[in-house]
Amino acid sequence: MPRGTLLSSLVIASLATFASSADAEETKLEGADGVPECRSFHAKNERELATWEKEQPKTPYIYPRERTVLGAPWNRLLGSLGGTAALLAATIVPHVGAQMRGDEPAAFVSWPWSLPFGPASTCTRLQGSFTVKDHQTHRALVEPGFASSTRGLGVFVRPGYRFLLHPSDWVIGVGGGIGSTIEIAGQREPFRVSVSPEVLFHFGHCCEPGYFVLAFRYDRFLGGDVKNVLGGSLGFTYF
Repeated sequence: MPRGTLLSSLVIASLATFASSADAEETKLEGADGVPECRSFHAKNERELATWEKEQPKTPYIYPRERTVLGAPWNRLLGSLGGTAALLAATIVPHVGAQMRGDEPAAFVSWPWSLPFGPASTCTRLQGSFTVKDHQTHRALVEPGFASSTRGLGVFVRPGYRFLLHPSDWVIGVGGGIGSTIEIAGQREPFRVSVSPEVLFHFGHCCEPGYFVLAFRYDRFLGGDVKNVLGGSLGFTYF
């Protein structure tokens, strides 16, 4: 397979998916961009929710009846799995990528788990809803993974920081990051670390969870024979 074909196919597929739903989603979302604006939007949402709750008629208490499937409460398990499917997929399904380790190609899989922190920079809600979803620009990252080439199978972990800008009217967010890839074993290289900047593209409608992230990364290793590694990856992420 020509170099980059896998990533190109995945990018085209994800772009087609989001392009087909762009118009429908755009008309259903309302929100704000900027930290002060998001704080005001949250306050507005709370006021509107309080007004709506006061207008609701009082209803008598209805005792909850147990619902079962074939005599067992399977619906509870299935219902909880359905509500967390995106989170489970983002946690378990790896990102796939390709590298050039000097003049030698390699493939890798990784799990870039990120933790957003800091104030919300973008916030949205569906029209008619009082549930506000936030986008936090800053993320702490830890990314374990495996790389495979003719030099063997390698194990690595990459701690880092990411900055992702994704205004509410953008289908594609942009950002960057900095980290250090720590190659623990394999690839016929000693235990070593790198300085590793990256460029990011964040596909999806902010701020509903569930995005595809395309990352292009350069590693400059401080030891070993192959010091320059270029790569790219694509995968599904929750935030």
